[in-house]
Amino acid sequence: MSKNSHRQPTELEELPHSDLAKTATKVRRSPAGDRGRRRRDLILDTAAELLAEFGPDAINTNALADRARISVGSVYQYFANKEAILMALGERYLQQLGSNTVAALQQDLTGLDFAAMVDRVIDPMIAFERRYPAFRHLNAGQEGAGILAEAAHRMDQEILVTIHHLLLRICPKLNPTQGWQIARVTKALYKGMSYIIQQEPEIQQAGGDVEEMIADLKRMMATYLAEQLAPLLLNPAPNLPMAPP
Repeated sequence: MSKNSHRQPTELEELPHSDLAKTATKVRRSPAGDRGRRRRDLILDTAAELLAEFGPDAINTNALADRARISVGSVYQYFANKEAILMALGERYLQQLGSNTVAALQQDLTGLDFAAMVDRVIDPMIAFERRYPAFRHLNAGQEGAGILAEAAHRMDQEILVTIHHLLLRICPKLNPTQGWQIARVTKALYKGMSYIIQQEPEIQQAGGDVEEMIADLKRMMATYLAEQLAPLLLNPAPNLPMAPP
């Protein structure tokens, strides 16, 4: 293909929302072999860095190429547009979420009191968000629309469903409808922790204590779960308090 056969845009172009689903999955070239996969991963790693540092508006071909030290054309070899990159990044985090965060929600919590349950489940999720700062832009609910918001919604639903399953494992007598309500409140408290982590630099600059704020929300979650679930447990363990100390 000659250089003049197609125009090379200077930025990853925004497309109408109605075209997002069709165009986001369009890849100009599938990774072939280790070299191709490494190049594609490099582009996604760089996009994650830009997303974490500056938000989605910073993701364009020039910035990606400059940060990754590759040509603009190399970006277009693998991704047709900005939406395709964000979709691929969202899919990557969905996979990581499944193998890390959701795994935390699938632990065996037998014999633990509610405070210990919350620590066991929430601590790996917080560690995940701190390890992958770009994930916060997806998990925060997103201020915009399009591919990033779509990926955020999928992650949000994944967490909600897994929390619901966890609640039913802890308390088999729980009415499923009530379980969904408790799951949504629990997820909202977790999202509050996620928001605090997202605002961590600003909070610390203002003299706030992020760990103390997260601990407060964890206590709220443990107390709420104890109030909702403990009365339904047939034979609560001797060390299972109605509310954490």
